[in-house]
Amino acid sequence: MGHVTSDRTMQQELISTWNPLDVFQDDAHCEYAVIVLNRPIRWQHNVLLRFWQKARITITVDGGTQRWLKHLEEQGINALNTEHKHYAPDLITGDMDSCPPYIIEKFESIGSIVIKTPDQDNTDYTKALLEVAHYAKMHNINLGEIYVLAETSGRFDHIIANVNTLYRSDKLVGNTRVIQLASNSMTWILKPGMHSIHIPEILVQQKSWCGLLPFGCTVNCISTTGLKWNLNKTTMQFGGLISTSNTYEDSKVTVDTDTPVIWTMGIEFLGKV
Repeated sequence: MGHVTSDRTMQQELISTWNPLDVFQDDAHCEYAVIVLNRPIRWQHNVLLRFWQKARITITVDGGTQRWLKHLEEQGINALNTEHKHYAPDLITGDMDSCPPYIIEKFESIGSIVIKTPDQDNTDYTKALLEVAHYAKMHNINLGEIYVLAETSGRFDHIIANVNTLYRSDKLVGNTRVIQLASNSMTWILKPGMHSIHIPEILVQQKSWCGLLPFGCTVNCISTTGLKWNLNKTTMQFGGLISTSNTYEDSKVTVDTDTPVIWTMGIEFLGKV
């Protein structure tokens, strides 16, 4: 019996728990980084500003630097003024071909660290993750998550390149979780094993959408609970079954998968906060 109890304890310890929206709570104590890619920023109200200010590390990537500056200007904030230097990124990375030099230089003059990453074999997103991991190590910051602002619109090849980087993330940042964040969705990788995802009650009530997507290879065996349309030791692959336009029956969703799989979920309600 002791051996059985030990196995059960081990299984419980192996469950990966996700509370994806806790980071937006005012009383949350999360150690996270924010990366702003060169993508449109479509966030409403002050949600993104609070999110930025609570981050342990902030990074803008090449043209994302100018987009972040413009987003602030639309709210009457001049981040190039030392009075608002808390909105200046800790790091600016990229090959620097998509942002006017004077913006980079001004941010550098008020404290941003500029790291040019000209390697054309990797995307600016990939290189930014490497730099964040290095910065966290140098400053003894134990990051739990890296949130990457990446709207899921525009060029399809860019969208897929971002998904590809998610699949590479464990090789870039180790066990730090990488979550892609759009104004209306969150997306991340579920590694092989059991996962417990806690869904805010408002999303359950609104029947908000979610999906499980088998990018890259066939998911041979996946089971879920808590969804309207659950999977039961199902095989998923493109050209066959995939789980899109799903929704919730419970505030806790479990996913047991033998293969890495994309989890994506709608968070439209955040824009109304």
